[in-house]
Amino acid sequence: MRRRAGHAYRAALAALTAVALAGACSSPSRPAAPPRTAAASSAQQNAAAPTVEREDALAALLTRRAAAVRAHDRAAFAATLDSTTSGFGLRQLAQYDALVRLPLGTFTYGTPEPAPALGPDRVAQLGPDAWVARVAGRYGFAGYDTSTREFESYFTAVRRGSRWKLADDTDGGTQVQLWDLPRLTVLRSGTTLVVGSGPANRLRPYLGLGDLAVSRVRSVWSSGWNARLVLVVPATAAQMAEQVGQDARQVSQVAAVTDGPIATTGRAGADRVVVNPGAFATLEVKGRQVVVTHEATHVAVRATTDRPVPLWLSEGLADYVGYRDIGATRQQVAAALLDRVRAGAGPKALPGPADFDPGRSTIAPSYNAAWLAVCRIVDRRGEAGLVKYYRAVATTPRGTHSAGDPDANARAAFPAVLGTTEAAFTRDWVAYLRRLAGS
Repeated sequence: MRRRAGHAYRAALAALTAVALAGACSSPSRPAAPPRTAAASSAQQNAAAPTVEREDALAALLTRRAAAVRAHDRAAFAATLDSTTSGFGLRQLAQYDALVRLPLGTFTYGTPEPAPALGPDRVAQLGPDAWVARVAGRYGFAGYDTSTREFESYFTAVRRGSRWKLADDTDGGTQVQLWDLPRLTVLRSGTTLVVGSGPANRLRPYLGLGDLAVSRVRSVWSSGWNARLVLVVPATAAQMAEQVGQDARQVSQVAAVTDGPIATTGRAGADRVVVNPGAFATLEVKGRQVVVTHEATHVAVRATTDRPVPLWLSEGLADYVGYRDIGATRQQVAAALLDRVRAGAGPKALPGPADFDPGRSTIAPSYNAAWLAVCRIVDRRGEAGLVKYYRAVATTPRGTHSAGDPDANARAAFPAVLGTTEAAFTRDWVAYLRRLAGS
């Protein structure tokens, strides 16, 4: 299952907006059986449980297809397609051309599973033996990923003589992947991989942003991370939304999103930072660097810890690293929050999940609040103390198997690591906000 963190900048030094991404699926109830006609009879045949023979044949075909990608054998890849000149065939060849540009260390397909049966019209188009399979694949980037990512495809298979071929991938919920981006370009540096749409000169600046972000994160979060960053840069906001599985309206103000799976160890190892080109373009150079550094912090932390922390701590740390080296004062960065404090509407408690929900509140002040809470830890215990505290909250103790409650873990770590209680720390932080605001 994917876990994601998303952020939006509303101004050059504005706070970041978290986007909670969730997915759901439902299964419609089975309709009453239609009158038995020739078309209905074909559909019922198609809906019958797939035979072992056709499952095995499709599995073998997909094995050849994956091997062709890894070996950069376009002819072998094309041989798995029913047609190389149909719309599907042309899309697949474009997909192949994109895949072979990527530094794939792993690319495989799993065992095909039967998907919902084709309707009568599709059976009439493709033939009575046509069927749809759901296939979970895996891939990883050599030199960048420490684990793999799963992707899901729905392939429509047709029989041609004694062989099976792939005829479509639109008869189910095939997930859009980064290799589906049009005009794919891949650029690399020592620490950053940029995958995006368009010419190299459009994407090259992201290499610099990524390299500096990695360097800045390493100066704070130095151990356990492989110090590699993958940036995905679509050409449009709609493409960005597809990459993270969301409606474009939900990410219209999001500058970048960290997206990736959590392994059974509780750690991430194949994260992608997906950029929203429209929102990103509105930022000044410093703002762009803050965004990428913030997201790189999430990547590093997710790769080296195994249990969730309160949002104020997660987002506060990412903002702390993001803003650390840009030369802005705390009053400048936290202007939205300090305005509220001056008006007597400042926070009385550390921000909770609802405070980071853009659908429920104005969230820029909440990010300011989280950032200044983390800054206050640094003021009292230094960066080493901040990292020690974060790791204590985010790491499952040896001999235990439950992650526990993030808020309870954070409270317990205050006296153990910082030598204070959460209540005392909160009082000190609220007083500090008043001093910063001059109120």
